[in-house]
Amino acid sequence: MRWLLPLVLAAAGPLAGQQAGCGYAVSQGPFFLPGASAQPIASAINAIVAAAPGYTCTWTISATASWIHVTSLTITGSGSIPFTLDANNSALMRNDVITITANGLPNPLIATVYQLAGNCAYTLSPPSTELPVGGASGALQVTTGCQWSIANNQSWLTFTLDSGNLVSSLNNPGATNFSNGKVNYTATANACVAQRNASLTLVTGMTGIPPALAISQDGSPNNLTLSSATLSTGPGTATGRITVTTGDGCAWNAVSNANWLGFTGASSGSGFGSFAYSVQANTGPARTGTIQVGPQTFTVTQQAAPVPSPQLTVVVNGADYASGAVSPGEIVALGGINMGPAQGVPFQLGADGKSIPNTLAGVVVLFDGAPATLLYVSAVQINAIVPYATAGKASTAVQVQYQGQTSTSVTVPVQAATPGIFSQDGSGAGPGAILNQDSSLNASLSPATAGSVIQIFSTGGGVTNPPQTDGVLAPVVEPFPRIAALPVAVTIGGLPARVDYAGAAPGGVAGFMQINAEVPAGVTPGLSVPVVVRIGVWQSQAGLTITVK
Repeated sequence: MRWLLPLVLAAAGPLAGQQAGCGYAVSQGPFFLPGASAQPIASAINAIVAAAPGYTCTWTISATASWIHVTSLTITGSGSIPFTLDANNSALMRNDVITITANGLPNPLIATVYQLAGNCAYTLSPPSTELPVGGASGALQVTTGCQWSIANNQSWLTFTLDSGNLVSSLNNPGATNFSNGKVNYTATANACVAQRNASLTLVTGMTGIPPALAISQDGSPNNLTLSSATLSTGPGTATGRITVTTGDGCAWNAVSNANWLGFTGASSGSGFGSFAYSVQANTGPARTGTIQVGPQTFTVTQQAAPVPSPQLTVVVNGADYASGAVSPGEIVALGGINMGPAQGVPFQLGADGKSIPNTLAGVVVLFDGAPATLLYVSAVQINAIVPYATAGKASTAVQVQYQGQTSTSVTVPVQAATPGIFSQDGSGAGPGAILNQDSSLNASLSPATAGSVIQIFSTGGGVTNPPQTDGVLAPVVEPFPRIAALPVAVTIGGLPARVDYAGAAPGGVAGFMQINAEVPAGVTPGLSVPVVVRIGVWQSQAGLTITVK
């Protein structure tokens, strides 16, 4: 390998002790020569001698380092001074000088020679760094005995070479540098939310992954803002646009957490931009959704759909579904729409375990303003018990309240009793809700016998003695509230039956009645023997039956 070291000898004025007409100078160094080789490296210094006409100038060279071998010590005129270098197999650069004299000149010229390391290694300090969001400066120390230059992969990171800490072929920060050095760098402020990364990479000419300073710079949630943080809108559809302000080139993405809150175009972008949102009509209760853009949240609150007013259309006996008059303590069924929740809700005992409340799932039923005990509520049917406060009235106005709205009134007559017998299938007809004397359910496989006592469960018996309280469960032991104001009669198969008891069903809610009657001896056996209850002048529905054998 041939390495030529430029040496310029230029004309100068005659020097003391120098042959007249000779002059010379060496070009500025230092000079860098390769270090790795299996054999000595042959090099030479090109020299130029300027002499006055008629004169011949001679010059000599010498080197003190043992690893520099000058092969020609005297040159006359112009020419090259050849020398060789031993291979430098260490990881350190080394240097020495070559001395140039002419005709015993007392002031020789000196050329500094550097030989690079043959076993190259690079150490970076620090190997990585993290910078604040507002920008910062730092320094990278490079420790090596070999040549290198620096490269940068991000425009927001700039660097300069510290010339006071470098050995450079031209003392130029952009040129190839040799041995140890320091790189000063500066990062501008990060205008994004996200962290960003860059690297200062050594360009060495070697194979493999080059050494690099890994630089990360924090972002800040304050680097992104939205033109609005909240929206309150009505139950109908709505659209709008939100402006996103962030740094140039900073990516952002808008994400909705609700299927009713969406976008009408692109939901992502870079730098200053915007996105359009859409809100679907609300058919239910008030709701809240969000759109997240990085660290910022756009919250949309949508009002509930208008609550339809409850509409009450009919009030009927809860046992036989007969319309007309109602009586105090009667279990009734109310029909209509929008009167309660779509999914039916059955009653629950109050905290005392001894009563049933008069509010259920947000539903209240009023008879002349007095709340009724509620057994079941839904949008289309409510089962309630007529308050005892209706006693003695000619009529009562019935209303349903739900979700803050009140239905129009339905006025129904009031009478002292409206007997109705519950059926087993809830239809108001067929086999009745009747127990045999042994408390088994009366049915074809468990019939009643003549002379036995059956238990008939009904409603519409009117006031009792002692009086019952709305919603309170009847006692399970004597004394029981009895129907005393009106006579009670029962016929079974058309024959009068002796009534042993007529009053509150023990443990049942006020208004749920039990009548115990003896099956007449002369009744005709059958699977469908009619049963009728009469209280005062009012009797229960036709079509209720028992089985008698």
